[in-house]
Amino acid sequence: MRHFIIDCDTAEDDIMSLFMLLRNNIDVQGITIVEGNISYEQEINNALWSLEFVGKDIPVYPGSDRPLVKQFRSVPEVHGKGGIGDEVVKPSKLKPQNKKAVDAIVEIADRYAGELEFLAISPLTNLALAYLKDKSVVEKIKKVWIMGGTVWGRGNITPVAEYNIWVDPDSAKIVFNSGFDITMVPWDVIVNYPITDEEWEQIKTMKTKMAQFYVKIYTHYRKYSMEKEKIKGTPHPDLITTSVALNRNVVLKSERQYVDIENCDCLTRGMTVIDYLGIWGKEPNAEIIYEINKKEFYSMLIDLLNWF
Repeated sequence: MRHFIIDCDTAEDDIMSLFMLLRNNIDVQGITIVEGNISYEQEINNALWSLEFVGKDIPVYPGSDRPLVKQFRSVPEVHGKGGIGDEVVKPSKLKPQNKKAVDAIVEIADRYAGELEFLAISPLTNLALAYLKDKSVVEKIKKVWIMGGTVWGRGNITPVAEYNIWVDPDSAKIVFNSGFDITMVPWDVIVNYPITDEEWEQIKTMKTKMAQFYVKIYTHYRKYSMEKEKIKGTPHPDLITTSVALNRNVVLKSERQYVDIENCDCLTRGMTVIDYLGIWGKEPNAEIIYEINKKEFYSMLIDLLNWF
């Protein structure tokens, strides 16, 4: 059995990523919450509410509600003020843990040393803080899966920066240069593999509770992505990253390269700078995904939507 922590700024794609882990019998040891998509308290509520929807009780650990150094902004215009559209939900029974995310990450890494995997589909503040508290987490965490950055410099929060990295570029710089075994799934790769109109209509005809839930929570995000970001369907950055972590057949092309993060207060803040030609002479620090097997990913999504 594989053991995971999933690190969330819990909007719709984070929720479905959690569900995909559970659907594939992953032992989710904890959900850590970090600043990002929507209001911090609503991110916590969404994580607990989504666990109630699938009848699971997994510890939810509140983490950092702000970046290490810089200011940031949430993006309710992208995900709706509730993160699943404009509906604002609350859990009916479940409560967050008193233990903070940084402590939980260090303790779970100790418990599953050499086995724990960290799914970072959010800004990297919690993982950076865990590393700063206990640098041995680098050896104890087997794999870090990161949804973030760009390979061609086509951003979604600035012209060149992807949101997760832009929110806390200082934490990202720490994580990428710490020695973790990283696989990075970039924003400007996943936008080439959206859920098309035809696929969306197919999903809408499914009668399962999960498919109906999916359509409900993604409608706002789909509309925003198609109208404002000119994407030809619903993008799934977090969910594709999760599918990559679970199933190597989702990856068609990847390369190991050195990545650094621009953390200046400048036009390129949050940009992932990739040394394509080895000009700096540094050892690669990340596997970067360049092409996705859309058919394989879509098959995993349909399997998830048939869960119940």
